[in-house]
Amino acid sequence: MADVSNPAIEDAIDPKDERENLRDYLYALRRDKITASAVLFLLALLAFTIGAEFLAPHKPTGLNLADRMLPPFSTGKKGLFYLLGTDELGRDLFTRLIYGARVSVSVGLLGATFSCVFGVIAGLTAGYYGGLYEDLVMRFVDGMLSLPSLLVALFVLFILGGGFANLILVFAVLHWMVFARMSRGLALAARSKTYVVAAKAMGASGRRIVFRHILPNVVAPILVLYTLEIAILILSEASLSFLGFGVQPPDPSWGLMIADGREHIRSAWWLVAFPGLAIFLTALCLNLVASWVRAVTDPAQRWRWFAIGSGGRE
Repeated sequence: MADVSNPAIEDAIDPKDERENLRDYLYALRRDKITASAVLFLLALLAFTIGAEFLAPHKPTGLNLADRMLPPFSTGKKGLFYLLGTDELGRDLFTRLIYGARVSVSVGLLGATFSCVFGVIAGLTAGYYGGLYEDLVMRFVDGMLSLPSLLVALFVLFILGGGFANLILVFAVLHWMVFARMSRGLALAARSKTYVVAAKAMGASGRRIVFRHILPNVVAPILVLYTLEIAILILSEASLSFLGFGVQPPDPSWGLMIADGREHIRSAWWLVAFPGLAIFLTALCLNLVASWVRAVTDPAQRWRWFAIGSGGRE
C-alpha cells in the first residue's frame, strides 16, 4: 500500500491548480479601493481594541460630573479635552467607544471562532461519513435552526445572567449550526472528487482525508461565512446589551452606550450617534471584506482580480 504521508503522493492526489500567492492577493486588494479602505478601518479598530489602555485619553469608568453632557470637541472645566464629548456622568465618550470596541470585537471574534471550529468539524465529518451519524447531526441542526436565536439567547441569558463569558457561550451554542450545514454540503460535493477517491484508495484514514484533503479545498467559503458571522455577532451583542442582557455596567459596550444615551437623544445626540456609527461601519466593513474574499476565491470571478497580478502573470 502506498505511503500517503509522502508529500509527493499528497501533492499528486490533491488538486494543484495555479494558486495566487500573498503578493497577488495584496495587489488585488490594492486595486479595490473600497475594500482596501474597509480593511484599513478594521485594522485600526483592532489596534484600538488591543491597545485601549495606551490609546484611550481617559479612564472608561472615570466620573466627572462637572463636565457632564459636553458636546464633541469640547474642553472641560479642568482643561481636559473631549474629542467626542461626554455622557450624563461626565465620562469621555471616545474612551468608552474604544473600550466598547474591545468588548464587541472580542465577543464577535471568539463567538464566531468557537462556532466555526465546532460547526466545521461536525459538518465535514457528517458529510464525509454519512449514514446514521449524518442523519443525527443534520436533524439536530435543523431543529436548532428552527428556533429564533435571539429569543433563545434572551431566555438563556435571563437564567444565567449577562456578562462577557455568557455571551460567548450563548453565541457559540446558537451559531455553530450554520457552519455545520455549509460544511456538510461542501463535504458532500468533495466526497466524489478525484483527489478524495484517490486518497481513500491509497488507504488514508477518514480523519486525514477530511482535514488534510477536503478542508484546505473548501476553506474559502467557510472563511466568507466566518467573516459574516463576526458582523452578525457584533450586532447581536449590541442588541442584547441594549436590552440589558449583555455586558453589564459599568463596563462599556456599544449597545449599552446606545441604551444609556437614548433618554438624552434630543439634547445630546452624540451619545447615540457615535456608538451607532461604530456598529454600522464595523458591520459594513466586515461585509465588504467577506464579499471581496468570495469574489477573489470564486473560480468564475477571480480571473478579473488576477489577470495582471503583482507577479507579472497575464
